[in-house]
Amino acid sequence: MSEEKTRELVDFFIENVRAQTYENVYGRLNPDGRFIMIGKTPASGIFFNREDVFNRLAPLLANYKTRPTIEFSNVLVDGDQAFLRAAGKGEGIFGVYEQPYYGYFFRVEGDGYAEIIEYLDTVQLEVALFGTEMTRRPEYE
Repeated sequence: MSEEKTRELVDFFIENVRAQTYENVYGRLNPDGRFIMIGKTPASGIFFNREDVFNRLAPLLANYKTRPTIEFSNVLVDGDQAFLRAAGKGEGIFGVYEQPYYGYFFRVEGDGYAEIIEYLDTVQLEVALFGTEMTRRPEYE
């Protein structure tokens, strides 16, 4: 896989995430591609193809009052792989959702994404989207 094709798909990802047209991104997952959201949140997991993303993940992300606005920096491309650094802020039904340090890893095959892994602060996701209450132990106050 050429770096040019990888960069083209990374640029496509950036353009569509900025426009909040995520369905276009997931539509470019290969039939055997995987989208992985790290952690143990209700939205975390391995989604095995575009239909799985639309059927299982999309309804869980409906808890945004305002979808995050995401800005990208530090795009690294090496052959068929890439990594993006990003930051975002939005609002979930249970509060502000702020991710100052997102990361996305990509692996490209053919004309689509073989793998996308989203790295994020899962506590922010739990609290803002799913209403998880966090209690800090007194000795850490």
